[in-house]
Amino acid sequence: MSWAIMIVAFGLVAILWKRKKANPWWLKSSLVFIGGCSLADTALGAWLAARINEIVGIVPVNSGFVVGAATLLLVVLTVYDIGIDRKADKTALTCLVVLPVLFLAGVGPLAEAGSGLTEAISQVGANSIGRLIGGQ
Repeated sequence: MSWAIMIVAFGLVAILWKRKKANPWWLKSSLVFIGGCSLADTALGAWLAARINEIVGIVPVNSGFVVGAATLLLVVLTVYDIGIDRKADKTALTCLVVLPVLFLAGVGPLAEAGSGLTEAISQVGANSIGRLIGGQ
């Protein structure tokens, strides 16, 4: 079901992106975050998190610090990008897709809280968008 939710959420964002009429920043942001959480809830998301852990393992610093710093950097970039012009630009949308995968790759309390948030958002997407596309 996560695959279907991810495809629908990203499809809706693509439709909104093509429209000439201005869309609220929160609509695109929330759809992209639901799609990113659904991506993280799939086998592809687990595979991406494992690859991130392998790449971070090359760095001689504790991997938890590196993933935590990257997560913090992406959150700051997202808030800054949306806060500057009240638009969800490509930078913010890309960060919102990558954040749930970083939560899976992390360790410690940040990863536990982030994984819980990712799972909750994925369930919200399944319960709301899933009902629209006829899922159970």
